[in-house]
Amino acid sequence: MKRYTHDAGPAPDAAEFESGDAAMASQRRANGRPTRARASEIQDAIFAAAMSEFSERGFHGGSIAGIAARANVTRATVYKHFSSKEAALEHLTQRTSGRLRSSIEEIIDHERPVWEVLQDVGRCFYKEGVSADSKSVSRILIMEADRFPELVAKGHELRWYCLEPLSTYFETLSMNGSMALDDAQRAAQQFMHLVTSSVDFLFDSEDTSAKERERWISSAVRIFLHGALRRS
Repeated sequence: MKRYTHDAGPAPDAAEFESGDAAMASQRRANGRPTRARASEIQDAIFAAAMSEFSERGFHGGSIAGIAARANVTRATVYKHFSSKEAALEHLTQRTSGRLRSSIEEIIDHERPVWEVLQDVGRCFYKEGVSADSKSVSRILIMEADRFPELVAKGHELRWYCLEPLSTYFETLSMNGSMALDDAQRAAQQFMHLVTSSVDFLFDSEDTSAKERERWISSAVRIFLHGALRRS
């Protein structure tokens, strides 16, 4: 089975593309480094392989060789992305956290009713934060807390990072008098816990009905707003 690597040959000159000599550039890519599109495909394959490797075999059982085999690349190619298993886990944590942050950022809108925004944020927590790969990363961090406390510490930092758009939203609402919050950052975390039931979501079945999930999110929004909204 063919394996891919980034090792040989120089990257094509940008001028080749600008001059329209696509054939020459394509040939140089074929004989050297992969095209940008192919490089992106290889990176995505390695990320997916690392997630599958750790999810199925655990962090201890997983290996760089296993990741390479799943992604159909050489170990050298994997090492170009991850220097170690620990680095691979850190990258996966960053990837899932960044995805959740982006989803929340897209939803925050001060022109919409607060309850409506929070309902959508709650859906984000389920779609991104409770997705299979995010749950796998969270489980691994919990299991490896004693052996790799620095990884867990980075995981906590990334949690605050992905919740930052929500905490900024809460802070703005507090400043304009709509909410009464002592700590907007903590409030964002507390809302997330209301929606996901804290660590319980790590072990929940993924086949929860959409109707049940919506009912749960709506309840969490009502409970949160009951304590957070400023009474006139």
